[in-house]
Amino acid sequence: MEYSPRPETVSGAVVSAVADAEDVSPLELTPLASVLDPDALDALFASDSMAIEEVRFDYEGYTVVIDDNRDVTLLE
Repeated sequence: MEYSPRPETVSGAVVSAVADAEDVSPLELTPLASVLDPDALDALFASDSMAIEEVRFDYEGYTVVIDDNRDVTLLE
C-alpha cells in the first residue's frame, strides 16, 4: 500500500496509512511516539536541503518506508 501525504505531516500520513490499511480509527493505533519521535520524523522531511533517500521503521506490524518524495509505503 502506498500513501502520498500532502499537505499533512509525514508522521500524520504514517498514522493515516496504517489506520486505512487496518480499517480502524487512527485513535485505535498505538501512538507513533512509542516507536519514534514524530516531530523529529517531520523535521527530517520538512526541508528540501537534506539528502534523505528513505527512512524505514516498524510500526503496528508493518515496515513503514518513507521516500524522498514523502510517499509512505507499508510493507507487511
